[in-house]
Amino acid sequence: MKSQRAEAVTLVLLALVLLGGGLFVLKPKFFSGDSKRAATSAATTAALETATTAQGASAAASVATIGRANAEAPASPAKDFIAREVPVALAKLPAPDPLELLSAEKRRSAVMEGRALEANRLYEGAAKHAAQLQTERDRALAARQHADTALQEAAAAQLAAERQANIFIAICVVLALGWAYTKFYSITPKSLGDLAAGFRSGENPIAALDRITPSWMHKSIRNAAKLATDIDAKATNEK
Repeated sequence: MKSQRAEAVTLVLLALVLLGGGLFVLKPKFFSGDSKRAATSAATTAALETATTAQGASAAASVATIGRANAEAPASPAKDFIAREVPVALAKLPAPDPLELLSAEKRRSAVMEGRALEANRLYEGAAKHAAQLQTERDRALAARQHADTALQEAAAAQLAAERQANIFIAICVVLALGWAYTKFYSITPKSLGDLAAGFRSGENPIAALDRITPSWMHKSIRNAAKLATDIDAKATNEK
C-alpha cells in the first residue's frame, strides 16, 4: 500500500516538474528580451535627459545674456522687470552651457555694436541650432515612449502567461488527485475477477473482499457494512 501511495506522489511531482520544465523550454520569446528591454529603457531615459538638459542649458545661456545686456540699459520699469525676472527664469533652468554663453555673447555684441549683417547671420545659426535641439529632444521623447510601451506590453504578456501556467498547474494537480483517488478507491475488472474466482472456489465472501481491497480500507468497509445492516434491520422492523 505504501508503494501505491509513493507511486501517486511521484506521479504528481513528476507532472509538476514536467510542467515547469515545459514552461521554461517553451517560454515566450518576450521573456528572453527582458534584459534587452531594460537596457533600452535605461538608454532612452539617459538620451531624453541629455536632450532635455542640452535644450534647457542653451535657453539658460540666452536668458543669462539677456540679463547682462539689461544691466547696460538705461533705467526704466522694463529694465527693472527684466532684472527681476531673469533670476526667476534661471532658477527653473539647468546651468547655462558655456559654449552657448559664448554664442549668445557674440549675438549680443553684434546687436549692441550695430553689426547688423553679422547679427542676422548669428541669429539664423541660433535658430537652426534651436530647431536641432528640439528635434533631438522630440526623438528622445518618442524613443522613451516606445520603450515604455514595450515594457508595458511585455509585463501584460508575462502576467497572462503566468496566469495560464497557474491554471495549467491547477488542472494537473486536480487530474493527479483524481487519478490517485481512482487508483486507491476503485475496484478494477481484475480485482472483480479475483473476487468472483474466490466465490466459485468456496472462499469466504468477507475474506475474499478483504483480499482484493487495501488493508487501510477494511475498517471503512466494515463500518459501511454495519451501517447498511442497521438500516436494513430498521426497515424490516418497521414493515
